Amino acid sequence: MRRCAIYARYSSDLQSPASIEDQLRLCRTYADRQGWAVIATYSDAALSGFGVEHRPGYQQLVADALATPRLFDTILAEDLSRLTRDTAELLRLYRRLQLKGIDIVGVSDGIATSRQGAKVQLTVKGLVNEIYLDDLREKTHRGLSGRVARGLSSGGRIFGYRTVPDAGALRGAGQTASARSEIEPREAEIVRRIFRDYAGGRSMKQIAHRLNRENVPFPAKDTKRGPARRGWALSTIHVILRNEKYTGVWIWNRTKFLKDPDTGRRRPIPRPPEEWIRHERPELRIVEADLWDAVRGRLSILAERYECGPGRTPGGSARVAYSRHLLSGLLRCGVCGARMTARTITRKKKGKAYRYGWYACSFAVEKGSAVCGHARWYRRERLEQALLDRFREATTPAMAETIARLVNMRLAAALRTRDAHNAQAKAEILRLEGEIGNLVRFLAQGGESETVREELRAAETALKSLRVELAALQPTDAVVQREIHPTWVLRKLEQLDDLVQREPVKARMEIAKHFDEDLTLSPLPSVAGERRAEVKGRLKADSLLPDQEAVYLRLVAGAGFEPATFGL
Repeated sequence: MRRCAIYARYSSDLQSPASIEDQLRLCRTYADRQGWAVIATYSDAALSGFGVEHRPGYQQLVADALATPRLFDTILAEDLSRLTRDTAELLRLYRRLQLKGIDIVGVSDGIATSRQGAKVQLTVKGLVNEIYLDDLREKTHRGLSGRVARGLSSGGRIFGYRTVPDAGALRGAGQTASARSEIEPREAEIVRRIFRDYAGGRSMKQIAHRLNRENVPFPAKDTKRGPARRGWALSTIHVILRNEKYTGVWIWNRTKFLKDPDTGRRRPIPRPPEEWIRHERPELRIVEADLWDAVRGRLSILAERYECGPGRTPGGSARVAYSRHLLSGLLRCGVCGARMTARTITRKKKGKAYRYGWYACSFAVEKGSAVCGHARWYRRERLEQALLDRFREATTPAMAETIARLVNMRLAAALRTRDAHNAQAKAEILRLEGEIGNLVRFLAQGGESETVREELRAAETALKSLRVELAALQPTDAVVQREIHPTWVLRKLEQLDDLVQREPVKARMEIAKHFDEDLTLSPLPSVAGERRAEVKGRLKADSLLPDQEAVYLRLVAGAGFEPATFGL
């Protein structure tokens, strides 16, 4: 009996989640009619079909399909666009599955890769899917452009304004009424206050702290991300001071959004200035020209003073994913739940500059004590060293033996997979060489057919690709079939500090694998004049730190105190 797997997907959270069940039911009915056994189902909900990195269900499907031995013989989908709307990805998937002897069947569109001419059908289907996305994008953009030209809202809320139904632009029955933007008086006065304070010499941080102390209502969009987003932030002030709409000049079409083929996420791409659509909206002016110019003048001076040189990054919080600091993105404030961010302070002493690294609650720093009272700063090297020492203590000789055994199992499995891929590639090369030989003999004997020539070119291209793939799979002198010893693990552990300094991003990813949630850092009562703190996190069942419901690190905060101590 033929074994099959089913894949289902829908694109938007505006669609019904029942769509997944409907697709699965359709594919199961088809499998029953064919007498096939469904052994696995995979799905992705509310995720675009363009790109694959953001779709865990699709990735698991492909990983299982390429496993040895193969788990199923056929992949069923309601429509091939459910698998992907990217022609290149669809053809790549087809070629990879062809080597494994796995077919793809689209139940609704009637495409099956086991049939003659399947590659042409896949190419045409992929192009149709991409054209559909392009057409949808253009229609959406054209509709928004028309709304803007009529003075209507194009979506998105701006602090200081509100949208109201536009009675003169109501559409036909069953259609949504259009909306216009108008000034929201209370919020507009807050915007004016921010501009006046900044023009008067206050910093963005001082403005945010003062607004939070006075419980001034903050932009509603911040509340959508949960209670940890409460309060005014420096970044919010930054955005408001640079928003030209407050002067009554509304510029649309500055940016277009394209999906990254690797991640599937939308990325903003700047449009050239000649494509911008500029509208003068004096009825929506909140900030007068002289106040706007005063703020822009001060922003320009600061930009010149703190302009970054080549190879340097602007000031502010670095992106967590690429931060060079070990605990960036892993630590949260135990008081308010916000991120603990890495910060660097430079101080001069006797003509020399000294740089000090710290971790501090981002809300306490940027929003002030009215939002979070966790005002302590923690020396970066002490905090990081405390965690590394805890992992080092946990790696006993018995643990090193366990790690070595698991690594050796992985090595053995990888070698078996490589050998299996080797054998499959060699068999496919022999098949293609025979097929190419037959086609060449046909042409040499006087047979003339454009279809045969196309098949010959396709077979030669596939053969070249397989030979390159086989060469990459062949073992080299650097790849020796060997096992690691527990002493190798212990030697590597002795170099842990150097490894972390060289590869902090990878080290952070490895540390995160041991915890079910972010670590929290909370201040403890001072003991004998020493400021102390506690780091706590819930461990995974297979963590390197075993037999602990939670691990606690107790350390001394600040500079000039005793070295870190631990308590469990």
